[in-house]
Amino acid sequence: MNTLRNDNAQGSGTQPKILLVDDRWENLLATEALLKPLGASIITADSGEKALNLVLENDFAIVLLDVQMPIMDGFETARLMKTRPNMRNVPIIFITAISKEDHFATEAAEIGAVDYIFKPINSDILKSKVKVYLDLYTQREQILQLNATLRQSNEELERFAYVCSHDMQEPVRMMNIYAGFLAEDALSQLDEDSQRHIGYIRENAVRMQKMIRDILSFSRIGREAIVLETIDSQQVFSEVMQGFEDIVAQKQAVVTAEGLPVVRTSPTLLRVLLQNLLCNAMKFQDGSRTPVITVSASREGSGRNAMWRFDVSDNGIGIDPVFYERIFQIFQRLHSFDDYTGTGIGLSTCRKFVRLCGGDITVRSTPGVGSVFSFTLPDKA
Repeated sequence: MNTLRNDNAQGSGTQPKILLVDDRWENLLATEALLKPLGASIITADSGEKALNLVLENDFAIVLLDVQMPIMDGFETARLMKTRPNMRNVPIIFITAISKEDHFATEAAEIGAVDYIFKPINSDILKSKVKVYLDLYTQREQILQLNATLRQSNEELERFAYVCSHDMQEPVRMMNIYAGFLAEDALSQLDEDSQRHIGYIRENAVRMQKMIRDILSFSRIGREAIVLETIDSQQVFSEVMQGFEDIVAQKQAVVTAEGLPVVRTSPTLLRVLLQNLLCNAMKFQDGSRTPVITVSASREGSGRNAMWRFDVSDNGIGIDPVFYERIFQIFQRLHSFDDYTGTGIGLSTCRKFVRLCGGDITVRSTPGVGSVFSFTLPDKA
């Protein structure tokens, strides 16, 4: 006996499904009538074998399973159900008239049952319990759907950002070039205000180029395969520092790193992280003292959970704890561009990239004292 009841919104496919399993048809009819007002699709089976066939074809919100059945009892049926990936988290309520000893309830719990109910059934209690699990299922499905929609929207936005930023590079580059030609060719013919205006054009063109490059880098993350390599992070640090020689000399900064490990990760990821964090550490200073920046690493956890944690500490202006999460959001800045240059994309790029590689990035800081940015990388060496 396999039947399907779908009395509300037939064919919509949106209702949660309940599976009733009992070898007595009168019990199936009675339980079905009891649960019908809950508005779920009700599927019934009069044997464990038929129930197993149904779980191959359907996703259920909850299963009500009789313990005493011929050939295959409820316990064996439940064990076999739980081997199916789509049934591992589905709640099962056992219903029995005779198996009332404690060891039967213990066996049901070991299988993964959420309840063990004795006949005669209290209809109000059973209906209330089933309704709770139906509501949980509906909420979970709604969350999954929202997540899927959000993921699709994010992917579409990133594709849009990629296309726009890619196509905008050339016009902005040409704007900067021709503004430079104009400044050179007509310098003697322009008054002071006009020369200043051309300077504004060139400065903003450079700023726009930097923002476009940052958006392009952000949108590329996740679009291309991540290649893991065994790399010496101390060497990567040295290479990154070569690009900061001018700013280190200008600010007379002291930047040190010792004993950084050999790790297996994306070399691009490590460069992106160190470039952004070191740049910020040198940039966000108030000029009252010599910038002192330290990069260190330590191993945490063991086995599959082992991680390398890198700390980049500085003695800069610091960050108020209320802004810890905001600074990792794209286009979020805590200061005006005139005070500190930047696009507000760097830290969001770091977080997106490092999470994609199985790690994370956090910050702790004291305003006026300094900050420590920490990022983790799985120990795959």
